[in-house]
Amino acid sequence: MTPTNRSKHRARKPFYMLFALVALSFLAGCANKGPQINIDESQNFAEIDTFFVRPPLNSLNPEIESQLTSAISRALIAKGLKPSPEEGADVLVGFLPSTASEENDTRLNLGLGTGVFGRSGGISLGSIFSVPIGERVTQYQNLQIDVVRGDTFIYSAVGSVEVESTDAVTIQNKLSELVVSLLEAFPAK
Repeated sequence: MTPTNRSKHRARKPFYMLFALVALSFLAGCANKGPQINIDESQNFAEIDTFFVRPPLNSLNPEIESQLTSAISRALIAKGLKPSPEEGADVLVGFLPSTASEENDTRLNLGLGTGVFGRSGGISLGSIFSVPIGERVTQYQNLQIDVVRGDTFIYSAVGSVEVESTDAVTIQNKLSELVVSLLEAFPAK
């Protein structure tokens, strides 16, 4: 390996480590049915006045994307924050939904997005429906919400909710409940 290639490899190492940590926390959140929440305690949350919810770039389901954006906005407004255009927002909020099925106590992930704040900036919204693969299949909707201030993740929450029905109203209500539970620990203004 040439010296130039070694320095490029070293420069990418922190990115890969961050990606691995986010992926592991997401999978840990999927394995545990309760929310997994991480807060950067070194941040001064009292200085945060405005937010912007970054919508997915490659939306597969605009209705679900819109519902999640609205639910996140309502939860943050209830905490005393104000919506703002992206350029002027104190924090950016991204979300990553996915689906999973559990058959006989074994969970299978079926639809993961590409990332919340990756280099491409894309948030991919997966389908919330899956094909049953056995007699006893439980379906889950997983959701990760990340709050970023500048280049720093200051809040991250991952959780899942069991989806007993595939009708749109039930799914919308379950997702709204999940958003509220994931943002419950977000420090109020």
